[in-house]
Amino acid sequence: MNDTGPVPLSELPAIGLLAELDPELRRKMAAVGRFESLPVESRLANQGTTNHTFAVLLKGKAAVYCHAPGDYLHIADIKPGETIGEMNLIDPQRASADVIVTEKAQAWIIEVQQFQEMVKNDPPAAYTIMAWLARELCRRLRRNADHMLRQASDLRTHMRDIDY
Repeated sequence: MNDTGPVPLSELPAIGLLAELDPELRRKMAAVGRFESLPVESRLANQGTTNHTFAVLLKGKAAVYCHAPGDYLHIADIKPGETIGEMNLIDPQRASADVIVTEKAQAWIIEVQQFQEMVKNDPPAAYTIMAWLARELCRRLRRNADHMLRQASDLRTHMRDIDY
């Protein structure tokens, strides 16, 4: 890992999705949330449990895993600038996957209640943040749809190739 030291505790860097937000909004968000250093094996979400936080990975890496009947599937990797728990901000449900730190990390984390207060008290910021989150969810839906279509195509090709 290229470690250039900790991110200053007063600002969110313009990386990944955060680059889409103006510096003033990133400062407002940083003032409400908290910065945490996370060792390897730390969990940012546990599938099937209620998650009360939203996080942005600032350094390091994490992996997303999902329990499936008889299997534990690696779904995705999370890199700096990507989010964890954004679905919970919009539709509070149990976590849909485990998110586990795989490389020493630093994250900005905000409690859902703090997030709700922040957007309630600043409607222009709320609009910008919610549009930002909606774009991220759309990107993930498109990526997942593309992945499922590739899998279906590969399966059809495999089934045609089977010698009966």
